[in-house]
Amino acid sequence: MQLLQVSFVYTLVSLLSCVIGSSIQAIELSDLAMELPGYTIQISNSNLSMLSGPRDYYTLMILTSTDPKHECELCETIPGIIKDVANSWYSDYFHTHLLFFVSIDIVDKANFPIFETLELDSVPHVWLIPPNINHEIAETQADEWKILTDGHFVYKFPLASSTDQVLNLAQFLSENIQKSITIKHADETSRFMKTFFVTLSIILLIKKKGPGFITSTRKQTVIAIFFIALTLTFICGYQFTMLQGSPFVATNEKGLIYISGGLHYQFGVEIVLVAVNYAALAMSLLTLIYLGNYKLTSTSKIQQEHVKSGLILLNSMVLYLLYSILTSMFLRKAHDYPYGFTKLF
Repeated sequence: MQLLQVSFVYTLVSLLSCVIGSSIQAIELSDLAMELPGYTIQISNSNLSMLSGPRDYYTLMILTSTDPKHECELCETIPGIIKDVANSWYSDYFHTHLLFFVSIDIVDKANFPIFETLELDSVPHVWLIPPNINHEIAETQADEWKILTDGHFVYKFPLASSTDQVLNLAQFLSENIQKSITIKHADETSRFMKTFFVTLSIILLIKKKGPGFITSTRKQTVIAIFFIALTLTFICGYQFTMLQGSPFVATNEKGLIYISGGLHYQFGVEIVLVAVNYAALAMSLLTLIYLGNYKLTSTSKIQQEHVKSGLILLNSMVLYLLYSILTSMFLRKAHDYPYGFTKLF
C-alpha cells in the first residue's frame, strides 16, 4: 500500500512538472513571438528544440521556400497572410499562449535536413499541430524533431485574393482551435475613402465627357474598339483566370506582386499588362508602316526627309522597348526562355 501511495505521488508530481514546464515554454514562445516581424518564429539550423517536449499549445508550421530558384509565388505571399492572421490572434488571445506561428524556410540551407527527413518534394506545406500534452505527458521526449511526426491538420491555401486567403486561414484556425479569430484591417477606412473618390471621379468623368464622345465617334469606330478590346482580353488569358478564380494581384512583405512565377498560373492583372503591351505593339507597328509609306509634299505635316527618318528610328526604338517589356514579363514566368531581348525587370 505504501509503495502504491509513493507511486501515485510520484506520478502526480511528474504530471504537474510537465504541465508547468510546458506552460513556461509557451510563455517564453509568446515573448519571443512578440519581438519578431509578423509574430512568426523562424527556424534556423534545423533547430526545433524550442518546440520539443510536452506542448499545451497549437503550432501552425509553415514549410516553405523563398528561394527564387524554386519559383514558388505562393511562398512569397504567405508571410503577409500569416502576419495579418497572427496580428488579429495576438490582439485578442495573447494571454492564452495557445497558438504559435512557426516558419521553416529552405532558403536557409541548414534547414534542408528537415525537408529531407519529411521527404518533401514541393512547397509550401502548412500544418496545424495540436497539443500533445494529453496523450504524451508522461513520455520523455529526447528527440527535438518529435513534433514533425506528431499528428497534424493539413491546410491548403485556396486560389483566391490575398484578402480571401487571410479570411480562409482564420476560419480554418477558428474551427480547429475553437477560438473565433476576427481579422482586423487597420486601413479599412482609408481604403473605403480611396475607392469612393476614385469611383465618384470616374462617374463624373463619364457623365461629363461620355455623351459627347459617343455622339462624336463613328459607330464603326466604337464597334472596332469594342471587338479589339474583347479579342485582347481573351487572348491574354481571361478565361483561364476566371476558371481558376485567380486574384487580381497578390502581395507579400515587399509589396504587390504583378506577375506570377511559372507557366501554369497567372494573376488577373497580367491580362491587363499583356493586353496593353499587345495593343501598344500593334499601334507602334502600324505607325511604322504608316511612316514608311508617308509621302513628303509641300502640304504634308512632315516636309523634311531627316525628320521622317528620325521618327522612323524613334518608332523602331519604341518597338524594341515594347518587345523587351513583353519578353521580360515572360522571362519572369519561364527563366529559360531563349528569345528575350533586353531584360528590363
